[in-house]
Amino acid sequence: MSPTRRATVAPLSADTYKLQVTISATTHDKLRRVRDLLRHSIPTGDVTEILDRALTLLLQDLERRRCATVARPREPVAGKAHGRHIPAAVKREVWRRDEGRCAFASGCRRCTETAFLEFHHVVAYADGGAATVANIELRCRAHNQYEAVVLFADDAETVRETAAAW
Repeated sequence: MSPTRRATVAPLSADTYKLQVTISATTHDKLRRVRDLLRHSIPTGDVTEILDRALTLLLQDLERRRCATVARPREPVAGKAHGRHIPAAVKREVWRRDEGRCAFASGCRRCTETAFLEFHHVVAYADGGAATVANIELRCRAHNQYEAVVLFADDAETVRETAAAW
């Protein structure tokens, strides 16, 4: 068995890309089964349309779980939240406000990272910081860890947590 190759994505024009991937036999079987099941709505069995549908559904699921994005949000529950839990309404508003990217700024420059994002307490939870829109910001893992080191590190500059709690 040959080593796994990375996918290559190359632009062909302003709105089209070439995607080349190597997939396992199991993944190929899943793709073939999905193609067969979708023949009523995609008679050609076009893999591009299948991938677009699959990625749309995956994106909706991930945004629902990570950003609390829903079609009809519930009304926020009144009362003070207990523990580290960040309410869904706060997550939605923070994600929208921070535009889905790290809100860490140094000088006049803001971090551009959009991956490995974590919800960060501006006033630390350990110092009584509440899970409110005003006190929560998005941070990439690196900047969240940096702020933890600044706030909590001892002389050895160790951080209490090695990964995000959520």
